[in-house]
Amino acid sequence: MTTASWSGTNEPEHFVQFCETDAFLVNSLSEFIGTALRQGDAGIVIATQSHRESLEERLKVDGLEVAAARVSGQYVSIDAAATLSKFMVDGSPDPERFAEVIGSIITRTAKGRCHVRIFGELVALLWADGKRAAALLLEELWNDLARTYSFSLFCAYPMQGFGGEVYEEEFTEICQQHSRVIPAESYTALASPDERLRVITLLQQKANSLEVEIAERKVAEEALKETEARLRFITESMPQKIFTAQPNGAIDYFNPQWTEFTGLSFEEIRGWGWTQLIHPDDVEENIRSWQRSIDTGEPFYFEHRFRGADGVYRWHVTRAIPMRDAQGKIVTWIGSNTDIDEQKRLEERKDEFINMASHELKTPVTSLKGFTQVLQSRFKKRGDGETLRFLTIMDTQLNKLTKLINDLLDVSKMQHGKLDYREDLFDLNALVQEIVGNLQAGTSTHQLLIDGTTEVQVYGDRDRIGQVLINLLTNAIKYSPKADMVIVHISKDQENAIVSVQDFGIGIAAAHHGQIFERFYQVTDAEGKAYSGLGMGLYICAEIIKRHHGRIWVESTKDHGSTFSFTLPLREGKEGSFH
Repeated sequence: MTTASWSGTNEPEHFVQFCETDAFLVNSLSEFIGTALRQGDAGIVIATQSHRESLEERLKVDGLEVAAARVSGQYVSIDAAATLSKFMVDGSPDPERFAEVIGSIITRTAKGRCHVRIFGELVALLWADGKRAAALLLEELWNDLARTYSFSLFCAYPMQGFGGEVYEEEFTEICQQHSRVIPAESYTALASPDERLRVITLLQQKANSLEVEIAERKVAEEALKETEARLRFITESMPQKIFTAQPNGAIDYFNPQWTEFTGLSFEEIRGWGWTQLIHPDDVEENIRSWQRSIDTGEPFYFEHRFRGADGVYRWHVTRAIPMRDAQGKIVTWIGSNTDIDEQKRLEERKDEFINMASHELKTPVTSLKGFTQVLQSRFKKRGDGETLRFLTIMDTQLNKLTKLINDLLDVSKMQHGKLDYREDLFDLNALVQEIVGNLQAGTSTHQLLIDGTTEVQVYGDRDRIGQVLINLLTNAIKYSPKADMVIVHISKDQENAIVSVQDFGIGIAAAHHGQIFERFYQVTDAEGKAYSGLGMGLYICAEIIKRHHGRIWVESTKDHGSTFSFTLPLREGKEGSFH
């Protein structure tokens, strides 16, 4: 049945119209009710105010005397929401109240008339309100009422209310509750049978494609659920503390090991609540480092102390890496916290021994160097060249031993925060030129070049920054034996002065980049060969730059040279800036 055949709707029936627009609904409704009024039948409209007003305007345009029909009782217009309130109990239609309310309206309107036509928007309101079970029950109550009273019932549902597979079963039941089902206007507007057959065929193809897509999606969803369950099992079974964070750094997952260690619930430490567990001496630098990773997308690495449920702080190392989507945008951070407290305690005992041994060695080495210089003076006067050569070799080795002892003492002081810094404004260009000039005078194998300049004053410890430059330059010379040049690049951006030392030597494999600034770390090549040194120089450099609130890093590829760079903030000096 289409909107062109409303005049034949005189036998009692219960049909449903699906519609895509209000305009089409009002058009169908005006023909349905208008036909009844023209034939002398009764028309009952139980709808929303906007639909009732639109209907009456359309009936008037069609030449019908709506006011007269209302006065005579032939036409009854009632608000749907108000009518629902009369028989709904606890969110569901009460059968007795429904029969009483609607039955009395039909009885009054049907007097002296052959047929009664009803438009009911009650079920559509319930469906739109998410009360799907109540809507289906109301459809059954209309059918039950039709066994007592004779009427034709027109129900209507907006088609957009059935988007998604979840409505398939209820949609089918709605259709079964009606004696006729009228498709939406995109189908009923088609004039010829051939057009309708083509649309039906196309819909069948789309339905088949949708069924295949839904089946594939279900398989993918099941696989995803299985993967998620497996990953959750792994994260909740492993001894490490695991967390994930949103792109803005707020933590949104902790595995059970976290709550077990802290004694706090997830809600207490989620977001940024975990910062309450950080040792007061570590929290400021921890947050600053985490924020830097969030801003730059660089992997996060930090050693700090967490307070356990027993109130005791234990050392942990935290690592986190970003996960990115196909466009490179960070979608989440995945991190772990490993307890390294025992390792830290062993390091502290080792540091204490190194500190003690260094102090004990310093005095006799100083004495040896003094006596060596006395002997050099005496044998020089005697003209004993061979003995002077031996004493020169001895003095060189004593200088190396002195530097080693001083490095060990520096490391020990750094660990205890006692390394002295003498802060002042200094000219960075002048410092670089001085260091390069001094080292160039002592080397004949490499040419040391300076590229760039910055007319800036840097606030910090000039000697300590010089120590960093000397270390980077001597390493560059040492690890580029087949090259003859080292370049020092100087530049600046809006916030920092940048110094880079570039060599053309053996290079460093990417696997070592993250650890090369750690204390006592030594680079080992693929053949297991470790390069000479105790692994303290770059650690000292990193600590000095860190104390100046700068950053140090390496860019290198195996067999293609290395570039070590560091930044120093461009800011005015102020007392107490190092801590």
